[in-house]
Formats: sequence, C-alpha cells, structure tokens
Amino acid sequence: MPLLWHNCPVTQPDVDYHHEKYAVVALANYLRDVEGWSSVYVSVAHESLDEPGGLRGKALPIIDAELDRTVATYHNNFYIDTGGIDLVATKPGETLLVEAKGKSVTANAGIEQLVGRTILSMEPGHSDRSYAILIPDLPQWMRAVEAARNPVLSEIRVYAVSPKGVIRRCQWGAEPPSPQE
Repeated sequence: MPLLWHNCPVTQPDVDYHHEKYAVVALANYLRDVEGWSSVYVSVAHESLDEPGGLRGKALPIIDAELDRTVATYHNNFYIDTGGIDLVATKPGETLLVEAKGKSVTANAGIEQLVGRTILSMEPGHSDRSYAILIPDLPQWMRAVEAARNPVLSEIRVYAVSPKGVIRRCQWGAEPPSPQE
C-alpha cells in the first residue's frame, strides 16, 4: 500500500497536534470526512464494543484554540479520558479501534505500548473489527515504523499526524517520504 497524504477537509484549530488528545481529534475528523466512517467516538469503554446498547464513549470534542493558548494544561484535560480505547470508528459492518500516543513518550516505548495494547485488544471471532495506531509524524517515530518488519504488524494500520493536524497513512517496514505540509 502506498503512503497516502490527506489534508483534513475540516478547518483544524491552530494547535500542536503532537499532543495525544489533539491527535485523536484530528484523526477522528479525517476518518469521518476522508475515509467515510459514519460515527467516531473517543475514550470508548472496551466492554461496550459488544453491548447491545452500543458504544459508550464521548462524542467528538471540539478543540478551543484560545484555551490552548491561555491554559497550559488544556491539551491534557479538554476531554476526560476514562482509560478506554482512544478512538472507535464505525460504518455498517465494520469497527475500527485506534490507540494513540503523543510526543510526550519516546518513539520506541510508544510503538511498543501501542502495538502491545492493540494486540491484547484483538479478539478472535470479530472479523468486522480492524485495528490501528496513531503516532506523531516525527522522524524517530517514522524510523521505528520503518524498522518494524514483523508480519503480525500487517493487521495494524498506522496513521501519523503532523503538528498541524495533517493525517497520513504509513506502512510497517517501508521508508516514508519526507512530510509535505
């Protein structure tokens, strides 16, 4: 699969999308507006994936760029994280589960945490589910994805987010081109 670049068609607030929660919002907009996922939730309770009542998560929050500029911790707290799945997107017959990390963790530790958490969340018998991770679009993160060549990783999509909120899809074990902003 070639590397795909997409500018999100929605106007993104002027913030640093390498903060994890902002990155999740950028990806949610991308999934909804570019890839056509019909619903997107953040901070979803894992047990709600199989509940008849549907997903228990938060609707897509809106980033307040003014609060980001004036409140130093706003990016950490602009939505409450319940410790669930970072993002869940659905369309008829499909569910995408996404785990995310921001720039506050090192690339290798972040990739290990994301892959481990994703693999542990995979359940046999759910062919309607797919999995992805979201990482900062930074050279050290891209090198870690490029160096990872284990075939089990083919089951996990990789999305990268630029500091401006541009999303791109990356491939395990493949050298990505330079970012284009």
